[in-house]
Amino acid sequence: MQGFPEGPESGAVAGFLLKLLRGSLGLTQVELAEQLVVDDSTIQGWESGRRPLCALKGSDLLRLGRALASLGAPVGAVSQLPLAVEADEFLTTCINAGGTLMSVRDNPLGHAVHRRDFVAFATWPFTGVVPSVVRDLPLPKSRGPVADRPQLTSVQQRSFFDQMLVAAEAADDRTQLIRRQATYMLGFDNRPSSATWLADQHGRIAIRAVDLRDVPGGIATRSASLALARQGDPEPIRHFIQGTLTENKQLLGTLTYWAYWLGEIPETYPDDQAMLTAGSDLWSGRRLIEHLTGHLTDPKNAEMNIHSLLGLVMARRDLLESSATLRDRMFEVIEQADTPALSRHARTELANLRFAAQLAGR
Repeated sequence: MQGFPEGPESGAVAGFLLKLLRGSLGLTQVELAEQLVVDDSTIQGWESGRRPLCALKGSDLLRLGRALASLGAPVGAVSQLPLAVEADEFLTTCINAGGTLMSVRDNPLGHAVHRRDFVAFATWPFTGVVPSVVRDLPLPKSRGPVADRPQLTSVQQRSFFDQMLVAAEAADDRTQLIRRQATYMLGFDNRPSSATWLADQHGRIAIRAVDLRDVPGGIATRSASLALARQGDPEPIRHFIQGTLTENKQLLGTLTYWAYWLGEIPETYPDDQAMLTAGSDLWSGRRLIEHLTGHLTDPKNAEMNIHSLLGLVMARRDLLESSATLRDRMFEVIEQADTPALSRHARTELANLRFAAQLAGR
């Protein structure tokens, strides 16, 4: 399409997922090629990303998935191939744009509120953290060293984060979603220049006074604060928790965004305001409480998770009341999370969370 940045397609993410799926089958590239009735160079090209799966027709990708499932690959992992292809398309578009400003129409950051599953695939090459749904897939056996993540060159990584920086700096009030999502992505950039930009530019945004009626503005501040926390600065998120999130509408907005992020709200929304307006009554909190309970000891996000979990159990009291197993798990994790590294406010909230779990068990 005209207007999109031109350049080579990257197939690193979907190719690496295909490699893991082959590992789950215990097949060599030659053996899988025989099963799929393709040349073994085709499998090599798909897995390396030199022949990107995103270049396949949609029907061919579906047929590939069905063939892998019929061979015995886990159906849940196979179902992630389209999402991995989407992550490759996202990375390719941003890498090819580099430091050049894209139009709002062409920018893949500005058309939908991202979810955790998509971001997990898109950031896999940078973090090495395997998306949870495919985490149990083994790497195939190899005679030599095998990469532990999808591979992007250093030039590609720089180009991607250059685009995030350009997009975040150029966004205005009409394109807040681009700015928020680009800022969040910059938290995964290890370059000192990005850390400095986050601290200098969004440090001020993260600690500014938010109009407590502006819930989308609170979500934007949350993303900036979490990006700074990922870079090692916990103060903005502490300020956000003790300031903005003390207001009930802001806390409900944050919980609704958490629920959307984790997939409790099935619809996809074009911006934060639409998601917050339509989604506030569509989530139960069951997936959210499991996630937050499992992440109370996260070294960079613990205080945000503690505060969110306390707000959740107060807003959805039936979650703890209906599950003794969940209460027992929560007591266990609270003890693990209660460390001197937490702020006094966070440790007080842990105590309140413990008390809430005790009351729910009576």
